[in-house]
Amino acid sequence: MSSSSASQPDVIDANAIHSLLRGACAGALPDWLEQRRWFADKGRGISEVIIEHAHVERVGIDWLALAVVRVTFVDGNAARYLLPLALSGISGAAEVTTVAATDDILGGIADATEKPWFGGWLLDQFAGATEQARGPWVFAASAGSGAEIAAARKSSMTALRAEQSNSSLRFGDILIVKFFRRLQPGLNPDEEVLRALATVGFERVPRYVGSVSWRSGDGATHAVALAQGFVPNIGDGWTWMLQRLNAVAAGTTDPQVDQFSPERLLGRRTGDLHVALGAIQEPEFTPEMADGAGIDENLQRTRAAIEETILLLQERTSQLPDYLITRMPDAISGLLALAERINGYQDEVNTLRIRVHGDYHLGQTLRTPNDDWAIIDFEGEPARSLEERRRRASALKDVAGMLRSFAYARGAAERVAEIAATPAANDRLQNWEVGARRAFLEGYRQGLASTTNRYVPEDDAAFGRALAAWELDKALYEVAYEARNRPNWLELPLRSLLPDLFD
Repeated sequence: MSSSSASQPDVIDANAIHSLLRGACAGALPDWLEQRRWFADKGRGISEVIIEHAHVERVGIDWLALAVVRVTFVDGNAARYLLPLALSGISGAAEVTTVAATDDILGGIADATEKPWFGGWLLDQFAGATEQARGPWVFAASAGSGAEIAAARKSSMTALRAEQSNSSLRFGDILIVKFFRRLQPGLNPDEEVLRALATVGFERVPRYVGSVSWRSGDGATHAVALAQGFVPNIGDGWTWMLQRLNAVAAGTTDPQVDQFSPERLLGRRTGDLHVALGAIQEPEFTPEMADGAGIDENLQRTRAAIEETILLLQERTSQLPDYLITRMPDAISGLLALAERINGYQDEVNTLRIRVHGDYHLGQTLRTPNDDWAIIDFEGEPARSLEERRRRASALKDVAGMLRSFAYARGAAERVAEIAATPAANDRLQNWEVGARRAFLEGYRQGLASTTNRYVPEDDAAFGRALAAWELDKALYEVAYEARNRPNWLELPLRSLLPDLFD
């Protein structure tokens, strides 16, 4: 902020800052958004970005605009995004989005989540009340969370960089606040599930602490942020498992010695989670019987996915690895033959559909210091609508997701340069995947033993057929993703679907 703005705080008011931000950001935001990891609409072509609404207030010598922007694309469709913006001095600010200047104001506009004062401002909004409205913005805190929020206010704030679709701030070992950048109307599943699991005493997830929502002009509520308790951990499940697999590949760790205990316990905790989700006494969580219509929907979806995958591979032939180009006819015939596997969905007749995690993989787990597991991020697949993410589904959707994550972990470990060309290392990793799958499924079914509800087929053969259908569904999604984004990784899902292609 220039000296003139600092000396005349009464002259430069929130309305003036709001107008300045609108003008300064209009031309700069399209390019800036395209460079953000969390921007979910890359490549669609942005025709306009406008600030639809902003709560503007002074924070120290800076200005904060808690903004919702409307992004319009060249095809005429639009999406809303959360943009906390800060207007402050520009000297040495490498993160500046654009510069705003008038006769009275000179400043740089940047992402406010990068500012050291933003976390304190945010926590202050939660303090003192279970629910506090700031115009269309509502800050809600769980009962009894005051001391926790106050302690977090005194701790250091760190912006977490690993996430793809959201932004998170960590407050010491006390709280994490996650911002949902792409806004959709309705209740966010992450908040909904954490609140509901607390009612049945399931503790292997983060504690719900608070949330922020925004109400649009048409009265629809949009989830903006979720505050949750920090879970002590030694790393996320993906990172931890890769470290384990590097040792397996090197021959310094033999999973037979611990009898695949970590993988078995992860299966047990997954079963425990599904039992807890099925026990929640709320209308949106009550289990429902799988019927013919739901099973037909699964059949049609996966059958269509096979056809779409074949078309996608044919359309992108020139961008595919050589091994796939030369054997494209074999790949197509192999994919067509997999259609028989989708009949496994029919083995789920008379099982119960429940609310599930929905986007379950190793990266959605934490390895805790006592050699246990916690489960995080119940937001579901970000590309799907909130309505889709909140639907009840087969419990095997989560099981298949984790087993596919095991396959990816093995593939990632094989790609480590030091071991990639070592047959013995690859054999050890292959044996790990076989054993890990078996142990996970044994643990999972042990977890389900605590309920009389029937979430999966009881017969082993029927269970295997139904699971194979869900794994096919997930692997086809992976093939499409890799073909569009990482053709060099296509081997990972294709190897599971078409092993003969790699003999």
